[in-house]
Amino acid sequence: MWSHADSGSSDPAASPARATSPASGARICASCATRSTDAANFCSQCGAALPSDPQTPRAERRYTSILFADLVGFTELAERTDAEDIRELLSEYFALCRRTIESLGGVVEKFIGDAVMAVWGATRTREDDAERAVRAALELTRAVGDYGRASGFGGLAVRIGIVTDEVAVVLGAAGEGMVAGTAVNLAARLQAAAAPATVLTDSHTRTLTVERIDFGREKRVAVKGIAEEVPAYQALRVISETGSGAAPAAEILTTLVGRDAERDVLIASFDRVVATGRPQVAVVSADAGVGKSRLVLELRDHLDYVPMAIMWHSARCLSYGEGVAYSALSSAVRSRIGAVEGESQAVAIGRLRTKLASWASAGEAASADLDWMSERLAPLLSAGAESAPLLSSGSAGYGRDEFFAAWSLWFERMSAGENAPVVWVIEDAQWADDGLLDFVRHLQRTVPAPVLIVIVTRPELLDRRPDVGAWENTTVLDLGPLDDESIVALIAGLAPELPRDILRLLSTRVGGVPLYARELLRSLVDDGLLQNTDGGLRLAPGVTADTLAVAEPPASLRVLIASRLDSLEAGARLVAQLASVLGFSFSMPALAAVSKRPVHDLAGDVSTLETRGIVISITDPLSSERGHYVFSHPLIRQVAYEMQSRKSRSERHLATVDFLESSPDEGSRSAAVIAQHLVDALQLQTAPSASTEPAARRAVHWLLAAADSARRLGAATAARRLYEQAIDVWPLANPAGRDADGRTVRDLEELAREVASTSVTG
Repeated sequence: MWSHADSGSSDPAASPARATSPASGARICASCATRSTDAANFCSQCGAALPSDPQTPRAERRYTSILFADLVGFTELAERTDAEDIRELLSEYFALCRRTIESLGGVVEKFIGDAVMAVWGATRTREDDAERAVRAALELTRAVGDYGRASGFGGLAVRIGIVTDEVAVVLGAAGEGMVAGTAVNLAARLQAAAAPATVLTDSHTRTLTVERIDFGREKRVAVKGIAEEVPAYQALRVISETGSGAAPAAEILTTLVGRDAERDVLIASFDRVVATGRPQVAVVSADAGVGKSRLVLELRDHLDYVPMAIMWHSARCLSYGEGVAYSALSSAVRSRIGAVEGESQAVAIGRLRTKLASWASAGEAASADLDWMSERLAPLLSAGAESAPLLSSGSAGYGRDEFFAAWSLWFERMSAGENAPVVWVIEDAQWADDGLLDFVRHLQRTVPAPVLIVIVTRPELLDRRPDVGAWENTTVLDLGPLDDESIVALIAGLAPELPRDILRLLSTRVGGVPLYARELLRSLVDDGLLQNTDGGLRLAPGVTADTLAVAEPPASLRVLIASRLDSLEAGARLVAQLASVLGFSFSMPALAAVSKRPVHDLAGDVSTLETRGIVISITDPLSSERGHYVFSHPLIRQVAYEMQSRKSRSERHLATVDFLESSPDEGSRSAAVIAQHLVDALQLQTAPSASTEPAARRAVHWLLAAADSARRLGAATAARRLYEQAIDVWPLANPAGRDADGRTVRDLEELAREVASTSVTG
C-alpha cells in the first residue's frame, strides 16, 4: 500500500535541493504560487485571495530537463594560479553560464564551486525544453573554450550531463531548493562520466531531441546507487537550425486524412494570389499535434505539380533567445540568397547584392538603389548563434517605416525578377513578435505582388492578436481533432496489419490528435509491443489489446500536454488539476467542493478550459451526465493529475469523498467510485498520517458495499476484485485485527473465495 520515498544519501549530488521556507511573513497564492510579502489581501499576479497566514510553497511533479556542468581540471588550475585571477575567472565563467542558460529559457538552480546546475521546465513546461537544454550545453562547451583562449587561461573546458525526467518542484522557490529527484543525481553522474568539452544525455533527452540534434552511439555508464549501467548518448551538434522550417520526416509517413476541405481552402488562397496579383494571408490555427504542419506540406506537394515557378519560403518563429523578433523573416531572406551559417556579414551582404542585381530589370540596377535596399536588409543577415537577426528599431539609424518599405520591396522585386508568385510560411507564429505581425500586415496592404503568407499558429496568437484574423484578404482555418474514422485510417496507414479492434483501441487512446497517434505508435515500437516489418507495424508475439490499453504514454506526449496546460492562466490551470482528481468527467458542484470556491467563481476558469479545448460540456439531453464536463482527451486528464504532488492529490481525493458522501444524488451513483477515491488517497500517502486509519475504514466500508452490490447483480469478477481490495486495506483500517462488528480479514477472504467459486461454477 505504501509508496516509500527514496532513501537518503550522504552524496550531495543525490539530494541537492533542500526545501526552503518562505521568508518571514510571506504568503503563497494557492492559485498561482506567487509569493507576496506585503500587506495585500489579493495576489498581485492572478488576483486570487491570499491566505491569512503564511504557508509553505506548493509542490508539483514536473517533467524537466536538468543540466550539470563542471569545469575540467579546475582544482589543479587553482593551485597554480593567483587567487585574484581565479576569482575573476569564476566570475566571468558563472556570468557566461548564466547568460547562455537564461537566453535559452533555463533557470540557474545553483552554483557549487566550479559546477553549475540549471533547470528547464521547472516554472513552465515547454515542448522544446530538452532541445533548449542540449543547445545551451553545446553552446557552453564552445563558449567556455573560447573564453579560456581569449583570457589567457589556456584550454578551459566543461563537461556536461543532461537528464530529462520527472522531478518534484517547489513552486515559488528561487535558486537552490527548486527541484529534487533521482534525475538530479543522474545528471550529476552523467556529467562526471563525460569527456572534456562533451555533453552526455540520458535516453529521454535523446528521444525528445533526436530530430534536431545529432547524437553519438549509446554508451553505458555506471551510476552510484543504480544496479545496472544506464544508457547515455553524446550530443554532437545541431542538425536542424532554428528557423529552418524543416518538417520532421515522420510527418509525411501517411497520406492526408480528414483534411480534404481545409487543403482545398489553402489551394484556393494560392489561386487567388495568382489570379489577382495581390497578397493573401491564410491563418492555420490549431493546438499542437492536430496537423497544421501536415496540412502545409500538402499545399507544398500540390504546388510541386503546378506548371509555374514558385518562390517557397518556410521558417519558424523562435520562443527564446535575444533579438528573435524577425527571425522568420531573417531565415526567409538568408535561405533565398544562399547564406551559410558562420560566414561573415560582408560575404552575406555580397550574396544579397548579387541576388538583388539579378532581379533588377535593365537600367534599374543602379548602385544607389542597391545600396538603399542592402543597408536596410543587412540587419536581417546579422544572425547570432541561433540564427536570430540582431535587429532593433534603431539599427543603422533607420526607423521602422524604412525597414518595412525595404523588406516589402524585397518581396516585390523577388516576384517580378523571378516572374513567380511567392509563398512565405511562418511556422510557430504563436511566438511571433508584434513587430513581425505588423510587418506582415504592411506587406499585405502595400505590395502589388502575388504573395501568399501562411501563418501557422496555435490559438494563443488569435487570443493575443484577434485583429490578425480580421484582416482583409485573410482566411482563417481553425483545425479541430480528427474524427474516429479518420484517426483509424491514419493508424491503419502506418500499421495495416493490425486487427480492427486494435485500431479502434489505439484510436480511442489518441483522441483525434494525429501527433498523439504517431508518438504512441513510435513508443509502442520502442517498448517492443509493436514490431516494424516490411508490411508495416504488427503486434509483437504475446501482446494483447489489454497490454496496449495500459501502456504508458510516451514522454514526448506528456511534455506536449504539460506545455499546453502551462500556457493557461494560473486559475484555469489549477481548476484543470482539481477536475482531474474528480475523474474523466466532473460536475460543477463537485469541482466547487474540492476547490473550496463557489460555483459562480469557477465559471470563468471552466469556460476558459472549454474555449481552449481542455474540457467539453455534455449537452446531450439523453445523457445521464448532462450538465457535466469531460476532458477532451484521456491523456490531458492524466497529465493534469500527475502534475500535482502526491500529498495534494491525496488531500483532494479525500475532499471528493466528503462531497460524494454528503450528496445523496452523487453518492448513490456508485459506492465503487467513492471507494476508489479513498483507495487512491491511501496509495498516494508515503507514510501513515492522522487521516490514514479513518480513511481506510471508510474505504473498507464502501468497498464492501460495492462488492455486495456487484455480487447481487451477478458480476462475480467485479465483486471478487472489490473484496480483494478491501482485504489489502483491512490492516490499515483495523490495526488490532478486528473491526467494530468483530470481523477479521479471514471473513473477507472467505467472501472472496465464495465469489470466486461462484464465478467458476457459473
